[in-house]
Amino acid sequence: MKYILLSAALFVSAFCQANNPAIFNKLNTAKDPSAQSILAKIETQYANQGVIVEFELEFEKGITLYEVTLYDQQNKRFIELIVNAQGQVTEQEYEQPELDEEDEVAAAKLMKQKNYRMHQLVKSISPEPPYYLLESQLEQDIGITYLVATFITEKGRHKQAIDLATGKNLPLLRWGN
Repeated sequence: MKYILLSAALFVSAFCQANNPAIFNKLNTAKDPSAQSILAKIETQYANQGVIVEFELEFEKGITLYEVTLYDQQNKRFIELIVNAQGQVTEQEYEQPELDEEDEVAAAKLMKQKNYRMHQLVKSISPEPPYYLLESQLEQDIGITYLVATFITEKGRHKQAIDLATGKNLPLLRWGN
């Protein structure tokens, strides 16, 4: 049984690694705006409505999309956006926070209090070019409120994080996938 689980884990890991060059090449040859420029555009466009708590690049049936979640503190709700590769919002939904989303709400409040912008924080922890942003998300764990971002480079995926309270990089949270 151990060997079956280990083999499955190695297969999944190899599959994810095999996809990294394809994802990097797709993004590297795309003529669309970068994920970071779309993040900045959405953040500016929705600045009066909420704080971005999650930004994620997705490929659905070969089409590049972005899923963006904002927290609207005034109305105590999440705003979920689907954004196309050109940066235009194609869908918008509203949802009330679940009990397990208190961390995102607390992180959004800290972002607003500190007057942080997600695209600026992501830029501050970005690797050397060429790289592409795959995901950025606000989180809270073991008493630390932070932003974690996943990037893809020619060498693969890399995660980096920044502490929202101090504005300093969190070297212990730099993972390589």
